[in-house]
Amino acid sequence: MHAHTFYSPDAIVSPEEHVKTIKKRGLDATAVTDHDTAGGWKRAIAAGRKEGIAVIRAEEIHVHHDGRKIGEVLAYFINEEIKPGEFLEVRDAVKQQGGIVVAAHPFDTFRNSFRMLEEYKKHMDGIEAFNARVLLNSFNTKARHFAQANGFGITGGSDSHCKYEIAHAHTEADITDINELPKAIKNRKTRALGHKTNPFIHTLSSLTKIGLLRPEAAYL
Repeated sequence: MHAHTFYSPDAIVSPEEHVKTIKKRGLDATAVTDHDTAGGWKRAIAAGRKEGIAVIRAEEIHVHHDGRKIGEVLAYFINEEIKPGEFLEVRDAVKQQGGIVVAAHPFDTFRNSFRMLEEYKKHMDGIEAFNARVLLNSFNTKARHFAQANGFGITGGSDSHCKYEIAHAHTEADITDINELPKAIKNRKTRALGHKTNPFIHTLSSLTKIGLLRPEAAYL
């Protein structure tokens, strides 16, 4: 439910390799959530058809309040790319496409915690309660407690940026069709499971961002 391909500037895995790895690691579906772009969807969906993996059209979108960045949201089950912008504008764009909005790693103070969660929580459909890339366990603990206290459904995601990280965390739901997932999240019928990624792997994202590592050369 949280994965990046090299269509994100800090990721190094192709959509095809991502989908193949999802299958190898025993998952049924994946959400491609590249940063502020739908660039990887077409390739991921084609690979999904070939491998028998459902691919959810999704994005991780930067959101703002009065022009100031306040965090990121995961938009799922959308049909067209949505650009970063004011939170309520992004949220409305997701809803117009029939999608749902989940707060991404909302308490990770090292990576875009959601700084106005209390103010905007009524506009969320769920909370990412387990993110494998957080540096401190307490960030995930706070997210899970917030979800429980406010009656939110939860998701778990690897936040993978390279092949090594894929499926370190995942979301489970007792459904028979991937299109039932939004309802399961809203009705608190999902489980967020996984383990943290070794922080050393984050250096690959940093090297990619500054151009010292080429995506096509870095399939671990």
